[in-house]
Amino acid sequence: MAGDPRRPSRRRLTLQVLLLIILPLTAFMMAIAVGSIAVHERVMQATLAAEPRAGTSSVALDLTLLAPLVLIAPLFVALAALWFGARQIVQPLQRLEAKASAVAAGDYESIGEPVGGISEVEHLQAVLADMAAKVRASQEGLRDYIGAITAAQEEERLRLARELHDDTIQELIALKQRLQLSKKAAEGPSPKPTFEELEHLVEETIANVRRMTRALRPIYLEDLGLVTALEMLSQETSQQNGLQVEFQRAGREQRLPKDAELALYRIVQQALNNVVRHARARRGVVNVDFRDGEVNINISDDGVGFRMPPSPTDLAPEGHFGLLGMRERADLIGARLEVKTETGRGTTVSVHLPVKTA
Repeated sequence: MAGDPRRPSRRRLTLQVLLLIILPLTAFMMAIAVGSIAVHERVMQATLAAEPRAGTSSVALDLTLLAPLVLIAPLFVALAALWFGARQIVQPLQRLEAKASAVAAGDYESIGEPVGGISEVEHLQAVLADMAAKVRASQEGLRDYIGAITAAQEEERLRLARELHDDTIQELIALKQRLQLSKKAAEGPSPKPTFEELEHLVEETIANVRRMTRALRPIYLEDLGLVTALEMLSQETSQQNGLQVEFQRAGREQRLPKDAELALYRIVQQALNNVVRHARARRGVVNVDFRDGEVNINISDDGVGFRMPPSPTDLAPEGHFGLLGMRERADLIGARLEVKTETGRGTTVSVHLPVKTA
């Protein structure tokens, strides 16, 4: 199947000759043969009706008897055409069907073995092989993505367990000890400093619990809506990572279904995490625009950019699942995700979701 596709194939020319010359010629010759049989029958009837002139009609009668012999050539041509069709078309298609069934069963290697036949069959096999390779890559990428999600869940559980053990529980233990000391100090003349320490410990504990709660579930999203939640996310990203994130809004905000708002929030969150981790950017922009029955969200940066592969699954073997996860979340809510990037010129991630108007 390899080679210059512009060069005519011998088998393609053979098929064209068969379809354009041999088969029409065979049909024409068979028509002549059938016509000769009809003429022979008429001549026979005329000969029997006029026996006195039978000798003068014998030449025409002999010619009509010889005319059916013309069928021999079309017969051989038809047999050759049938043999060619069975050898170069039917049998290769049967082998290709068996290989397609093997691909459906998970054997992606068998489709690459040549089945022969005319060039159209070879082209069909090449298309199926390319499709099988894409399906295989998608399955492998999805399998790696699911494995990465499972590992990330376990890591997140471990992180939360450590934070609860090392921070929150320890602060609660310290709070208990301070309460015990305060109980004793309350009998003294000046317990005020001890109570100030208690107040400080309580504030720190509350802040830590709120931080972990926001990491698990964005509370601003459910209470105040998508736009406010994304604005708070942009501010927190700027404060915690030193990245200047500008938030912009346009159009009249409209509340979306909970699953859609959460998916959009996670997409923006992942996009900002990618900017912080990989883009080496100094500035980012989050733009939310409600208009024309659609919500459009753009996350852009002035970072180093990257080379965008043909499919997000191509990034899976390298362990980069962020873009694949964003694409999966967008597909789940019926949104369209676009990534525009160029090495040295930053990256823009766009999400477009149709909005049902009341």
